[in-house]
Amino acid sequence: MAAVAAAVTGVFVDEARTALLAHRQQRQAAVTRGRELAVRTQQVRDVVDPISLGVHPAALRRVTDRGADRVPAFVERDRFGDVVRRIRQGGFVLIVGDSTAGKSRLAYEAMRVAVPDFVLLQARPSEDLQVLSSAVGAARRCVVWFDEFDQFLRAGGITLEMVKAMLAGPERQVVLLASMRSKEYDRYSARQRDVTDAATWRAGREVLLHAGEPVELDRLWSPQEVGRAEEADRDPRLRAAAQASDRFGVAEVLAVGPELLSDWMHAWQAGEHPRGAALVAAAVDCRRMGLHRPVNTSLLVPMHEIYLSARGGAVLRPEPLEDALAWATAPVQGASSLLLPDHQGYLAFDYLIDLPGLSAIPENSWEVLLAAVAPQDAFDVGWAAVDLMRPTVALKAFEAARRYGVPDADYAHAVALGNAGQPLPAVSLLRPLHQQRAAQLGTDHPDTLAALHDIARYLAEAGQFSEAVALLDRLVTDRQRVLGPRHTVTLVTLSSKARFLREQGDAPQALRLFRELLPDMAAVLGPDHVDVLLARQELGRTLGHTGRTFDALACITAVLDDQERLLGAAHPHTLSTRFELALLTARSGDLYEALRQLQALLSEQERILGLHSRTLSTRHQLGRLLAQTGEPERALEALSQVLRDQERFHGPDHPRTLATRYDRLLVARHTQSPQETAALLAALEEDCRQALGSTHPLTRTVTIAAGAS
Repeated sequence: MAAVAAAVTGVFVDEARTALLAHRQQRQAAVTRGRELAVRTQQVRDVVDPISLGVHPAALRRVTDRGADRVPAFVERDRFGDVVRRIRQGGFVLIVGDSTAGKSRLAYEAMRVAVPDFVLLQARPSEDLQVLSSAVGAARRCVVWFDEFDQFLRAGGITLEMVKAMLAGPERQVVLLASMRSKEYDRYSARQRDVTDAATWRAGREVLLHAGEPVELDRLWSPQEVGRAEEADRDPRLRAAAQASDRFGVAEVLAVGPELLSDWMHAWQAGEHPRGAALVAAAVDCRRMGLHRPVNTSLLVPMHEIYLSARGGAVLRPEPLEDALAWATAPVQGASSLLLPDHQGYLAFDYLIDLPGLSAIPENSWEVLLAAVAPQDAFDVGWAAVDLMRPTVALKAFEAARRYGVPDADYAHAVALGNAGQPLPAVSLLRPLHQQRAAQLGTDHPDTLAALHDIARYLAEAGQFSEAVALLDRLVTDRQRVLGPRHTVTLVTLSSKARFLREQGDAPQALRLFRELLPDMAAVLGPDHVDVLLARQELGRTLGHTGRTFDALACITAVLDDQERLLGAAHPHTLSTRFELALLTARSGDLYEALRQLQALLSEQERILGLHSRTLSTRHQLGRLLAQTGEPERALEALSQVLRDQERFHGPDHPRTLATRYDRLLVARHTQSPQETAALLAALEEDCRQALGSTHPLTRTVTIAAGAS
């Protein structure tokens, strides 16, 4: 793939140079703007350009003097008074919401009312945050502005110690004022469940928890807010945006987000701007893959060819690269553009990043990105791959980061190894890392306890449930003592123990534990929290394991209704619950309804997730159901196809690949001699022993089948 990328780069190198020359003035303006933002001694009242702080510009009015028209009059939001009060109190104030919800504008206006005579320091993730922390420590009254705060939480970024140092000291008034997209904030909270608690991510969570309860700002405005916008007689843009408030947020319309999205979708048509659309798609996916810095043309140009080719390539009559970049960076109505030029490259407009229903990221894009990024960026790409369930990509990314000594990359690499279907090798790497943490940090340190949790998780995945449950019993005791019995992490540990008990075969004990646990989780986290929804899903699965299929169906159906309402129909957790519902429907005896549900689910998964672990699981179960409904030929074909994709996606030794081999072998028995079936089972048994160990449930199942053949 690297050779392909190099070849494509060679083809476009001259054109890219021409395009860069054409955009030199625009990029120079961005550099100049960056220098202006470096001024650190302005008072809050003197900062009159909110766009410089990250506020999205609005569409220009058709007036003669446009200089002061980039930002419309401020419409007071319902949370305005709360934000003013919290800023005056000082400390860490975090505002969370969707892109273009109005987070930065709310923070800017509240800051000007609350502390107009404070000094404003604008933080930038590319700078040395220790230097910033020292500068803040020397100020008596100041506001530190963090736009897109998630970019400060990456490896080597802001830590809890820095936050405390900036806020510490007698007779000082310091405000850390930060905004963050909801999806990024949720990634840190959801990670507490069962994904690794690696130090970098735990450090990010600790920083966010120090902010306390964030100010949550809805994208859709309340009736009171819409009413205030409609009363803005001086600015027709506000009234027009308010009229569209049944479908979009007012700030969303002002930033022309829906219009930009429409332009992007329309540009794919032949003869329009298909190359520009492909450049935007590549930049959007770079951010989805964890690269949050501007993308230069040496990466953007070869990557965009992947998207252009997938849509038809030359058939679309793509425009020259220079024209494509000019179109993609042109502001719509003087507001935002699809690609934002920067002196380091181009950044996709953040409104596009979290859109529901975006296509799955092509496999080639991961390969091109990993071949181009620096080791520190590879670490962030690895975590994005973990979130998107791309285990082999995560393994490659963390390996690259580990080779160059990126902090915490050793731990992340061990976790990626476990997620890639090698739980016992992961345990062998995690044990010394756990001992190292215990020696350096202490046995009760959260990172030390988190390592123990990860060891237990991978022991369970290797089928060593007794040892995993014993470790969690010890861990629950430690976390109850250190954190308290109702702490989120303690409750998550108990949830893991219940799951392991169920997989060990003790479903009644697991059911009792889930029922005891859920009221506490709902009380601590709230009934709509993602971890509570996931625990309810696990309760439904456990009911199914106890043979109470219809109770399980009722439970899973209720969870699905709540997930669709709270998370949306396209959310991975929602799709996962639909999968569980289909399996329970099959267990109830309605095989054809289960088949229909899985086929409908697969269509959605392929559109949203593409080639993905969960998509492959759905295809696997479809093959099994086809066999159970009397269609062995179709079942054999389906399982053969999914096996090939499992081997490519997970590798030949992953438990899911080996499970597909086993089910395919069972279906193929009617086309083989008993001797051939016995030989294939023996070979599979040996492969399971080598990859998973003799105690793994799949190994035991295959061993029994081989002995009976």
